Amino acid sequence: MAYVLPPRLDTAAAPPLRVALKKLVEQAQSLTIDGSAVEQIGQACLQVLIAARAAAVAEGQSFALTAVSIPFADAAALAAVDLSAA
Repeated sequence: MAYVLPPRLDTAAAPPLRVALKKLVEQAQSLTIDGSAVEQIGQACLQVLIAARAAAVAEGQSFALTAVSIPFADAAALAAVDLSAA
């Protein structure tokens, strides 16, 4: 089951996103992220996703984005962020 990202991922969304993804990693669940609904994503949430990917990989778990919206892809490209599957 994929974790569906909300449409707005601004600075205020970063702490709850971090808690949710950290909980999934701690439960030894593979992280599958659905980013198809994202309309806005800021640097803070990109950093949370990078950290979640690193944490999952460190625990031997997989990390995958199942879908990425155009705004999500554009923001990641602008920030030179690679969130490809691990």
